[in-house]
Amino acid sequence: MVVIDGDYRSFFEVDPCEELTDDDIRTAIQDASGPRSALFVPEVPFEVLIRRQIARLLDPCVQCARFVYDELIKMSHSCMVNELQRFPVLRKQMDDVTGNFLHDGLQSSETMIGHVVEMEVIR
Repeated sequence: MVVIDGDYRSFFEVDPCEELTDDDIRTAIQDASGPRSALFVPEVPFEVLIRRQIARLLDPCVQCARFVYDELIKMSHSCMVNELQRFPVLRKQMDDVTGNFLHDGLQSSETMIGHVVEMEVIR
C-alpha cells in the first residue's frame, strides 16, 4: 500500500456545491423552462452548472498527479540495490534516466488532465 506524505487532503476537500447558490440553480431552471412551468426539469441547466464546477477540479487533479510523481521518485530511490553504491556514476545515471522518464510522464499527465477537464467544460 502506498501512502502519500504531504498535504493531499485538498483533493478530497473540494466541495462540489461551493460557489453554487440556490439562486444559481433556481435561475438555471427558470431559464431552461421559460415562462411556463415544466412538469420535469430539463437536464441542460444542471449540465451548465456542473461544467462550471468541473473546471474547479483542474488544480486538485494536477496536484494529485504531482503527488504520484513524487511518490514514484521516492520509490525509485528506495529500489536501488546496495551493489550500486560501489558504482556512483552508474547510480547517478540511473537516477537521471529514471527521473527524466518520470518527469516526461508527469508533463504528459498534466497535459492530459488539462485536456480532459477542458473537454468536459466545453462539451
